[in-house]
Amino acid sequence: MKNIDEMYQLERFSKTDEEFELYYENELKPKVEALEKERLKTMDLAKGQAKKLILPVAGLILIYIFLSDLAFYAFAAVVLYGAYLFSDVRKQRKALSQKIKEEVVTDLVHFLNQNFTYEPRKYLAKKQFIRSNIFKNNPDRYSGDDLIKGFVGSDKKEVQDIDGNPTKTDLSFSEVHAQKVERYRDKNGKTKERVHTIFQGLFFIADYNKDFDGLTIVVPKKRKINILPSIFDSNSENKLEEVNLENIEFMDKFTVRTTDQITARYILTPNFMHRLMEFTTREPEKAEQQETQEQPKSIKEAFQMGLSAASNSTTESYFETAPYFSFRNGKMYFMLPTKKKHFEFNLLLPLNKDLIKSYFSDINIALELVDELNLNLRIWNKE
Repeated sequence: MKNIDEMYQLERFSKTDEEFELYYENELKPKVEALEKERLKTMDLAKGQAKKLILPVAGLILIYIFLSDLAFYAFAAVVLYGAYLFSDVRKQRKALSQKIKEEVVTDLVHFLNQNFTYEPRKYLAKKQFIRSNIFKNNPDRYSGDDLIKGFVGSDKKEVQDIDGNPTKTDLSFSEVHAQKVERYRDKNGKTKERVHTIFQGLFFIADYNKDFDGLTIVVPKKRKINILPSIFDSNSENKLEEVNLENIEFMDKFTVRTTDQITARYILTPNFMHRLMEFTTREPEKAEQQETQEQPKSIKEAFQMGLSAASNSTTESYFETAPYFSFRNGKMYFMLPTKKKHFEFNLLLPLNKDLIKSYFSDINIALELVDELNLNLRIWNKE
């Protein structure tokens, strides 16, 4: 029996690991090796500047022991001197980070899809986050970076498709950090702030390729109490109702609410839910690498492995928790909580294929989203 991709002649847009390996060896490797040389030069500069701090720090220790009254001023002087010494290191690191994004990440984006553009300093707008209607509270603070947008498929008229409609899915995503600020008075009557993270991770918007009205949200079961769109209150004509679907495994993991039961069931077909579960329950790819890690043979090696482990701890899995979905006005909003800064690098760790592959995975997940959720199925083309 043919699978769903074959039945609907579904084009797949995500890339395989093998395709990445080939592209890296043929195109990116020379650039990455050149950037690694720059990183090593920056590290040499940092080591040289650190050596210049040895005597001042030793003097600070002696002042703390014998002239404690002057310790604060000596400490401030050493801090200022250290900031001065490492100013060039910071500049070189910033320049290197910019080069990585401009030369490597940009090339990766175009390799994955020629119709994508990459803007490192931009991100999806706050109004889009609010429009998703997933969280009860609108953010007071909102930031992000690394905006990638474009489309997958084709909008060319010469491409043969059903009913003359081009098989095209508009897609945009970026890293975002949304926060809620809570103001309160302490016991002394002073106004203070508590900052709560509403969401931190990757935020995707995709054209669902089918016109529909109303709102349907799909949220993790354990975060249920935090999810109630602010524009749909209990007195609204469009009150959200809970939906009970036939997929027991799906309902155990997610809460589904909608303003239109028929639309919700039309969107959340059995196949859609099955593929969504497969997409959101995948095991981290790096588990095997951890099992085969060698034991350190020296203190220096243990320190280096510790730095590496600290970095890898943020890349082991895409998922901090289950993702959030909402469907509104013909668009799908998808939020994937993650534990890492995307497209960043650690000056202490080498620039190599493993790091670049983590960048590749961050971008490729958007294309996997299109593939796995069947957003470009011919039967979902807009009329």
